[in-house]
Amino acid sequence: MIVLHLSPMAWSGEESAGWKPEQAMKYLEEREKAWFEYSPASRGEGMTQSTCVSCHSVLPYVFARPILRKLIVGDVSTEFEKKLLAQTKNRVSNWKKLDTAPYSLLYDFSEQKKKESWGTEAVLNAVILAFDDRYQSRSSPSESTKQAFSNLWQTQVKTGDHKGSWEWLDFGMGPWEWKESRYWGATLAAIAVGTAPRYAGGDDASHEGLRLLRSYLKDNFPKQNLHNQAWTLWAASSVDGILTKAERQKLIDQLLEKQQADGGWSLSSLGAWVRSDSSAQETASDGYATGLVLHVLQTAGVPKDDVKIAKGLDWLRSHQTTTGAWQTVSVNKKRDPNSHSGKFMSDAATAFAVLALSH
Repeated sequence: MIVLHLSPMAWSGEESAGWKPEQAMKYLEEREKAWFEYSPASRGEGMTQSTCVSCHSVLPYVFARPILRKLIVGDVSTEFEKKLLAQTKNRVSNWKKLDTAPYSLLYDFSEQKKKESWGTEAVLNAVILAFDDRYQSRSSPSESTKQAFSNLWQTQVKTGDHKGSWEWLDFGMGPWEWKESRYWGATLAAIAVGTAPRYAGGDDASHEGLRLLRSYLKDNFPKQNLHNQAWTLWAASSVDGILTKAERQKLIDQLLEKQQADGGWSLSSLGAWVRSDSSAQETASDGYATGLVLHVLQTAGVPKDDVKIAKGLDWLRSHQTTTGAWQTVSVNKKRDPNSHSGKFMSDAATAFAVLALSH
């Protein structure tokens, strides 16, 4: 059974007390502008040119930007939201042409990267369109969303050790583009399924695909780091049959145990990350880990007045910077926090802080 409950957002005039939604919106818009102007992110050419959907900046923007619209009076869909939606629909409808010059795969410099690109984009497209359907309050998936799900199930791995998952981009960079991200990508697929309004499959391919996906997530769950398991908790709140009640509670307890004395969470505590420059991992509480954990815990039903949840939310309220962002640093190497790439993790942190504070 598909559970359409995703993340119950309760809006009131007091919810944003202690943080500034307008500043968060300004930061996210500025970062999307920078990403869309970043030439290495361009794919294809001419009228069919698009921008790579980055897991660090664009995907979190997809989750958080419509939420901010609920909080900011007079806010409307922006240029970048419209552009992303249009290019996603265009790539979904021209799916078979992506490995051509006018469109271009996300990465095509080797056959392996082509496979990884097909799988990764199939999942990301489904997520983008499913969330748009939900935020637009549609009663059923749009035709573009249905096509995206068709592409998703066609691209799913059907045999071997990884059956039920998708080939995923691996550049040795955690937490979203390394060997362990294949599982994370599968949690995204489940979240997309549970988010699309009244999407229950409807045909043999989708029913079989969802069966394989559930099995993959269940069977491989014990081997995942806490970062991936946190995303599994979100997925299990969207689609049932992924975690048992006992597994859910155990995971909730494990995540709560990782809370630091100041009320936040540190990304370095959620996985065995090793930096390529041999620099030490940062252990201080950060915006991404804190926002992610608080979002998924509340989505899983932990009340916001729980002592630990309340303390974590207080941490988020007190750590928004003057730029409107929440900060997080890379687990892959030490970066200049003021550089374009140095802000990638803070892009994700800001989006997930918004999600956590908006329940």
